[in-house]
Amino acid sequence: MSNDLLNDQQYTFKEDPTFNVDYKGDCAYEVAVVIPVINEAEQTQEMLKDIRDEAELPGFRRGKAPKQLLKKKFSKAIKKEVSGKLVSEAFQKLVTDENLNPIGYPDIKGLENDIDRPEDQAMEFTFSFEVSPRVELGKYRGLDIERPVVTVDEEDILNAVDEMLKQHASYQEVDDQSEENDQVIMDFKGTVDGEEFSGGSAENYPYIVGSKRFFPEFEEVLTGAKAGDERTCQVEFPEDYQSDDVAGKTADFTITINEVKRQTIPELTDEFAEEAGFESTDKLRESVTEKLRESSESQSNRIAESRALEQIIESSTFEMSASMIESVAANYKQQEFQRLSQAQPDPETMKAAMEDIENNAEEEAIKSIKAMVTLNEIGETEGVEVTDKDFEKEAATMAKSMGMDDQVEMVAQYMAQGDQRSTYADRIYRAKAMAVVLEHANVTDTELSRDELDEIEKSESESAE
Repeated sequence: MSNDLLNDQQYTFKEDPTFNVDYKGDCAYEVAVVIPVINEAEQTQEMLKDIRDEAELPGFRRGKAPKQLLKKKFSKAIKKEVSGKLVSEAFQKLVTDENLNPIGYPDIKGLENDIDRPEDQAMEFTFSFEVSPRVELGKYRGLDIERPVVTVDEEDILNAVDEMLKQHASYQEVDDQSEENDQVIMDFKGTVDGEEFSGGSAENYPYIVGSKRFFPEFEEVLTGAKAGDERTCQVEFPEDYQSDDVAGKTADFTITINEVKRQTIPELTDEFAEEAGFESTDKLRESVTEKLRESSESQSNRIAESRALEQIIESSTFEMSASMIESVAANYKQQEFQRLSQAQPDPETMKAAMEDIENNAEEEAIKSIKAMVTLNEIGETEGVEVTDKDFEKEAATMAKSMGMDDQVEMVAQYMAQGDQRSTYADRIYRAKAMAVVLEHANVTDTELSRDELDEIEKSESESAE
């Protein structure tokens, strides 16, 4: 079609089309459409007039060619253009009259041989399409929510400082046998039946002993190794290994240890604090404490929001299309596979994780859709709007989280680029909808230890997966 099927301006039909709407369930519609002949005749005359004003035919001055001659010469092109416009406008009228929110373009049947349809015969065809998920909201005001909270104590602060020191650790070469957490710099070469295979060799490869990123056989021979040692091991690849070249085969590896390096953690001194960007150790502790409190509050709020949303979803009724579930599930798998690949777990962990992702994709998609449509419906019911101030606040929050407090404007510009503005607008919209829920909820704070809070978030996250 030359016309978009959803237009901004409302078209007025000479005589309205008729729509026989058949709702198939699960957000799927099939609509039989009849467009009266008078509409096509009127549009044809308007197009002939436009063509006549511009066309130059032999023997006639511009604008003087007879309409019948123009109609004969351009009949097929005119009919195609007029039909396209009327189909487009009919779909626009349908979704407006029926207050529908279609997903993408409809499938159109019945116009395959439209070019041969007689002029005095009405256009008849069928739209098949799906609409956005729907929800009949359950109770979302006045919910009883228990929010677990934790008080930041001295132990939390000391642990966080220790983690910061570890992040600034360096590795120093040692003349000693490798231990867990040591870094081994090695060359390795793998062969199957005497032949090297893709990805089976590397030089000066850094590996942390105990990280379990390689096969268990590697871990075993690397532990206790010294610089200059040469070790060998055999690895049996599983039948369903991701590389067909070695799947189900046994590889022989030769490993040469070039260096063994041990982790050195710096001490907490004013000098270290200055190198880390703080005036003193006291200022470093203040910053760590503030971030811990913000993190704890955020963690508590996430759990409260999750519990509130779960209550609302349980009391609500949903409709969603199979194609949307399939699309969201495919996107979920792509993102999770990418995240898993970046984590680079050992092969067995990778295999199990990939199976879990595949098996849980549809369920995760349904949960994601339910959460999205629930918060969207609450936002619409409550009249939530996203303002420029909301974007400014979000930009400031993002800048702070990235350690870019003095570059809020740059972050705001990034958020406003292309489709990203829409993405952030949706995020802000749903966050404001959730804020409405918690504002009108009966929230009870329960003091817990940090371990208890972590365990609750972990268990509730797992139950939601």
